[in-house]
Amino acid sequence: MNQKHESQGEPHYYSQRLKKKLDSLQVVSAAIVEAPPGYGKTTAVRDYLETSVPKNTPVYWFTAVDEAPGAAFRRLCRKIDQIDSRAGQRLLHIELPNAATVGEAADALRSIDCGHEAYLVIDNFHFLQEALLPDFFAALVEHGGRRLHIIIITQVLRRDLLARVAGHRVLHITFADLRLDAEDIRRYYSLAGISITPKIAESIKMYTEGWMIAVYLQLCAFRETGTFSDRPGILALMEFLI
Repeated sequence: MNQKHESQGEPHYYSQRLKKKLDSLQVVSAAIVEAPPGYGKTTAVRDYLETSVPKNTPVYWFTAVDEAPGAAFRRLCRKIDQIDSRAGQRLLHIELPNAATVGEAADALRSIDCGHEAYLVIDNFHFLQEALLPDFFAALVEHGGRRLHIIIITQVLRRDLLARVAGHRVLHITFADLRLDAEDIRRYYSLAGISITPKIAESIKMYTEGWMIAVYLQLCAFRETGTFSDRPGILALMEFLI
């Protein structure tokens, strides 16, 4: 995966440590990408799948939204149905699992048949997590698809869900992996055509704590004014997003 991936002319930069973790997406059966808003987690996964896996590899992308849990679950089941119709239809028949049906739903997930390389991305999982029982979540990451890779992208994940899959060889990418250090910031700005000194890069890193959206806002401020900003507006935006 190249350090530079462009979308509408804007460079996307990924640190070496993040790229190394993203490479593991191709070998693990399940991954959790967990970070607050503005860290670029969805963009990083999308860029990686577009640039680093074979072009003919199926990617099934599900995006959760703020909707009724039953409706969200049915949409997810229909996405699973595209991978394995038998497992998907079983889940649709069960509907949103409760204490009485979660065992059957878990069996359906563990029965998924996928003998070819494929990716199921569940984005904005935080909209769905309150409706799911820990046993269902565990079965989701322990799915039966032999060559299926499930990637869960979420804001803060419920601790009981995370504890339920501890020890299951789930790749966990967090905000610490998505942060930029001072040298990363220098390289990112260089890709955008702006050269800065190590001292300025360290100052930006201290001000933004390596948070991608804040680093980008500083880039925009420099482009507009020729200086980096310590205006309250950027801090207010950071606080609003968190």
